[in-house]
Amino acid sequence: MKVVLVNPNYHFWKTGSEFLAQALGRQAPLGLLSLASYVKARLPWVRITIIDAGLLTLSARETARRIMAVKPDLVGITVTTVLFNEAKAIARQLKTESPEITVIVGGPHISGSPAQSLNECEAFDLAVFGEGEETFKEILEACRHGRSLAGLPGVIAQEARIAGRESNPRKLIHNLDSLPPLAWDLLPGFPRAYKPNIFFSPGGTMASLTTSRGCPFACRFCDQSTFGRRYRAMSAARVVQDVRTIYEQHGVSYLVFCDDTFTLDRPRVLEICEGLQGLRLPISWSCDANVMTIDPAMLRAMKEAGCWSISYGIESGSETILHSLGKKIDLSRAREVIGETRKAGIHAKGLFILGTPEESRETIKLTHDFLSSVPFSTINLSKFTPYPGLPLMAEVQGEAAIDYSRLNGMNFVCPSRHLTISELEEAYERTLRGFYNTRSAWRTHLGLILGGWENARRFFGIMPGLIGHAIRSKIQTGRGLSR
Repeated sequence: MKVVLVNPNYHFWKTGSEFLAQALGRQAPLGLLSLASYVKARLPWVRITIIDAGLLTLSARETARRIMAVKPDLVGITVTTVLFNEAKAIARQLKTESPEITVIVGGPHISGSPAQSLNECEAFDLAVFGEGEETFKEILEACRHGRSLAGLPGVIAQEARIAGRESNPRKLIHNLDSLPPLAWDLLPGFPRAYKPNIFFSPGGTMASLTTSRGCPFACRFCDQSTFGRRYRAMSAARVVQDVRTIYEQHGVSYLVFCDDTFTLDRPRVLEICEGLQGLRLPISWSCDANVMTIDPAMLRAMKEAGCWSISYGIESGSETILHSLGKKIDLSRAREVIGETRKAGIHAKGLFILGTPEESRETIKLTHDFLSSVPFSTINLSKFTPYPGLPLMAEVQGEAAIDYSRLNGMNFVCPSRHLTISELEEAYERTLRGFYNTRSAWRTHLGLILGGWENARRFFGIMPGLIGHAIRSKIQTGRGLSR
């Protein structure tokens, strides 16, 4: 049996700025890779191919052509909300050329609304929701032996959706150590094809790992439909072994841990750090953390084990906004933790959201003041995105129907209760300039860009695009003033 797994191409959010994609880097499609690795380890009769259309910048038509060249029996497409339209286009193109191919969709968007996803695209045969490894394996076994998929946990078939029949969810994988090591060789060009962000990374060859699943927090802007709220983690020994393998087999020097909250289990973190120190490998790494799970002793251990940066989801400098989002952190403690992180010699990245339903001029000013008073190395300021199925959706203002392709964190698609979209855009630009147009921010980012040959080479490679973008912006501004 031949199977192709597809990561659709994400079209850059801002026309004319596509050159930035070369600088921002790209992470490997871990969800697809985990599925492929699971199947490879358990079903040796399956020949599996991964097509990362995003890496190759393929159109839907080109992606379909690449798939058809393999002559697969089954195609699986991973879908985030912003990629839903692209996934539909790929599936329809496949069905036009080869109607007998089975097309399966899964991923975060599908887990959030599997029946609705099938309803929106007749070319999708099956929707997989929740954790997909065991479900996907059972689908392949059923297809090989001609068995019915009816009643298979975690699956909704197109005909079942039409008949109004529901599927039971699949039980979560409790022992994550039971998952096979990732088969990185299934990703063509790995690791060189997956480059880090030149504006905020130590450079070198990069890989990403997820060592835990599930998040016990109840933030109302976050989707938990795939992994749920029950926290499950790989053992420290397994994590250390995976790091060792990826270094020895692929020469990776920089790792990004993609866990929702890497620091949730303090004893596990300390054990991982001890194991990484024992490896004595020249590897640096980054992770995400909640400020309420951090203490100075943990930071020291993380630094000694190679931690380069920690990203903290603060979201807002306003207590009102935090309360509305269900984000239970103490801003005073957040200030302390960021200071302690920098004191430990670790970069601190702040993750913020602007434009949530309760956003106002007053709450934006509080966020601006917080950013000005806390020593972040860098920040990521997202525009609030009302993903389908989120608890916050009931409070979203404006049109109910939103173009999926704009739901990428870089577009305001709805106003807040107090500000229009244009007012939010103005506040967003002002907040970004307030942080980045400072001597400290310039010193940090220029130091990272020019501190290593690879980052510097990639930066100078995008210089023509940067200059052209600046000229176009200047011309457009002048036209606006002349009116």
